[in-house]
Amino acid sequence: MPPNNLLFHLEGLCVDLGGKTLLRDVSFGVAAAEMVCVIGESGAGKSTLLKALQGFLPATCRSLAFSPAKVRISGAVPAMTGLPQSRWVMQDPLAALNPQLTLGTSIGESLHTQKISAQARKVAVLEALSEVELEPGFYHRLPGQVSLGQAQRACLARALIARPRLIFFDEPLSALDALVQKKIARQMDALRRKTQTAYIVVTHDLGFAAAYADRILVLRQGQVEAYQSRNAFFDQPDSAYAAALIGAARRLGTLDFTKETA
Repeated sequence: MPPNNLLFHLEGLCVDLGGKTLLRDVSFGVAAAEMVCVIGESGAGKSTLLKALQGFLPATCRSLAFSPAKVRISGAVPAMTGLPQSRWVMQDPLAALNPQLTLGTSIGESLHTQKISAQARKVAVLEALSEVELEPGFYHRLPGQVSLGQAQRACLARALIARPRLIFFDEPLSALDALVQKKIARQMDALRRKTQTAYIVVTHDLGFAAAYADRILVLRQGQVEAYQSRNAFFDQPDSAYAAALIGAARRLGTLDFTKETA
């Protein structure tokens, strides 16, 4: 059963493109400050789900409710990025950042709807950099002057600075090395708890989901295969496919995401 006091709740999402059904009858929800991890093999529809929810792909649903903006619709799915309470963190941080803009400028763009002075904007950006453990000097650096991990921290700062209620993440750690993955994962989780922001995270990594997810949504061939709390999922998965994914991760030794690498 879905959690109570849902921030975001979706029923019956469908995506048909070029005569092919990419998503069929996808339903799930996320509560305030909760992390839902979306997992499944390549081609299962994970990234398609995020793109549909952000209006990048044509999609329909039976109903969609987004509490802070009091959105209740049926039919065509609106562009979620048009809501001030949601943001998106992409897989490749360098592709997400304008190479000609400093990190400070890129992060500050998230405040464009707020009527604040340039000085107040800079103060907010510096505070956001501090939250993701980047020094003030990063304000003036270009994306090409920082590491991938530092660029992803800047993307996280850009997403969080406007204090959204919901952030979509599309494989946010996959471009990073193992040690940096663990550091940013811990930071993501700490900031989620501090700011009470809900996360919907697409990931291939069951270890990450085991360490940080509150609920897990499994997609297979564009449909929901399982939707359970983290403990229920790993103790008693709802489907043989989900059990096979868990078994494979255990055999490969990848379930203990928090274990430090040598």
